[in-house]
Amino acid sequence: MFRPYSRADLHFELRAEIGAEGRNSQVYEAHDPQLDALLVIKKVSKASLDADGYFRESSLLYGSAHSNVVPIHYACQDDGHVYLAMPMYAAGSLKSLMGRRFLTVRETVVFATQFLSGLHHIHSKRLVHFDIKPDNVLISERGEALLSDFGLAKPRGNGGVAGQDRLYSKMVPPEAFQTDHFDHRFDIYQTGLTLYRMCMGDVEFYSQFDSYVVNDQLDRIAFRHAVTNSQFPNTTTGKFPEHIPERLITVIKKCLQTNPADRYSSAIEIVNDLAPIEGELLDWQYQMGPDGRSWTKTHEGTEIALTLSPEGRSEATKRVNGGAPRRIATYCGNQLNRQQIKQFLREN
Repeated sequence: MFRPYSRADLHFELRAEIGAEGRNSQVYEAHDPQLDALLVIKKVSKASLDADGYFRESSLLYGSAHSNVVPIHYACQDDGHVYLAMPMYAAGSLKSLMGRRFLTVRETVVFATQFLSGLHHIHSKRLVHFDIKPDNVLISERGEALLSDFGLAKPRGNGGVAGQDRLYSKMVPPEAFQTDHFDHRFDIYQTGLTLYRMCMGDVEFYSQFDSYVVNDQLDRIAFRHAVTNSQFPNTTTGKFPEHIPERLITVIKKCLQTNPADRYSSAIEIVNDLAPIEGELLDWQYQMGPDGRSWTKTHEGTEIALTLSPEGRSEATKRVNGGAPRRIATYCGNQLNRQQIKQFLREN
């Protein structure tokens, strides 16, 4: 009798755990002896999750091949788990990079343009990703950003919306408090939150979120009020570090509009508004800590730095070809206001 499917054994060795995606799944570095390759294996428990749904994730990824979408090699299962095999990206995720330092504006624009290209492709397939966040943007060996993790992705139906009731609370748009059916502008809002985190850093983002946590429990009423009234996250222009261009802030605010109709209507529109961002602010490396804030930039052998102490005293220096730093007197010792800081960053 002809059998349309064949069953074969597949072997891989799970090594170091490199991430967890909730109580029911883990992510491992793994070795596949058949391919002699290092892979990333997403291991998902069948205990309380639909195995067919996670095989659907693999089919969505496989059918959405794009240079800025993480490919999937294969999917398999045993009695207790489903396994999804994906490439190993040693550079990690956007979130892991942000955990080490602030991104420059140039990096923010380039990475965003790349993963948005992947998102636009996904939307062209009538899919809603539902989980856009720095954790799910991976960095390739070539330094390019790829969109990953389609565990929540759903196709849009005839009405143009997809149902979804499994949401990541920190990244929910305002409409999530009113319905469980959404169109692609759900992803546009999450893109705005991701851009916000790329500019502000996760320490600030989590600090704002934690202000709604009382006795280890999220105050859902207060948080809902904040999200639906544009109070979370805080997008007041003066809240952003001074090297973030106004145009980038404007893009973030448009993504985060409470009314989906007021957001960008497509990912490519965001790319088009990011593309013109250029100038002296692109390459400042920003740092913030107990000792104050600082900006540094090196161009053609010249290193320029501005440091602000917690008390507000400033120190501006220029160092040429590794020589001794020279003070830029106009910006030293002063209580610089926001406009003066921006002027320094634009001029140097």
